[in-house]
Amino acid sequence: MKPLLPVDTTPSPFSSSISDDGFAVTAAEPWVRRKVEIVQQYLTAFVTAVAPQVDELVFIDLFSQNGLCCLGNRKEIFPGVPLMALQQDLPITKYVFCESDAEQFRVLKIRINKYFKEKNAILLNGRPEDLLEKIKMYIPKSRRDHKVAVFCVADSFGLEPDFDVIQDLKDNNFTFLIPVTFHLGNKINYSFYLRNEREKLKKFIWVDKDIETLKREISNNETFYKRVIQIYESHAQQLGMNTAVSTQKIDSGLMEVPTYSICLFSKKYSAKAIQVDALAGSNIQFALFNQN
Repeated sequence: MKPLLPVDTTPSPFSSSISDDGFAVTAAEPWVRRKVEIVQQYLTAFVTAVAPQVDELVFIDLFSQNGLCCLGNRKEIFPGVPLMALQQDLPITKYVFCESDAEQFRVLKIRINKYFKEKNAILLNGRPEDLLEKIKMYIPKSRRDHKVAVFCVADSFGLEPDFDVIQDLKDNNFTFLIPVTFHLGNKINYSFYLRNEREKLKKFIWVDKDIETLKREISNNETFYKRVIQIYESHAQQLGMNTAVSTQKIDSGLMEVPTYSICLFSKKYSAKAIQVDALAGSNIQFALFNQN
């Protein structure tokens, strides 16, 4: 087969044809809409760079929810990551959407069948760590005469996925895009994660000894968040992955820090080159705190 060639990698605008259908939508703060747009930019940059080199492009969303978000009381509805990806005019050959909540999964399935019946979309009900074998079953392995690239978004608004998921999938030519966002404020603060959610934090950043270091070093939410990102990226690098982290503004009642990070990890491709293309000409990127 000849490698894929992008037809048009200009990001498509969010479609107004996906309107309020009466089913569940996910309430969101305004920054979430911008986050989806940034994911869109990364996806377009990845496809532009990789499509000429491969025969198949697969898009995976590990935390798909119901596909639609809203600002206010269902007044302004916009696509979440899965429907945004399906809207793009990109040479993606297969889509895999994972969702653990049965009702959210049901609504997403209805929407994809209604608006994107022509797309090659596979829906899997379950948590990523329980779906690994199914996910790999639907991803063709690259061969000398048939190359496959995978762009995998993991946007959970929580300390997920477990780092074991990244470790397990990395050799299947996966590139991961992970916006690291989770509740972080006065009550659910850094002490809460270090004490009450220690096991979840351990699974996210991979090893227990780093949590003991955090306990000794951390005294506020912002420093805690930055250290989590540093450890997270370091462990991805230890797996032999190329990494790039961009920092974006956030104004949230649920995550009370001034910025959040979007991590791009890839075993095969240059994460930094894709990041530069994704954020080219944008004024939303900030200098990341020193990783050394």
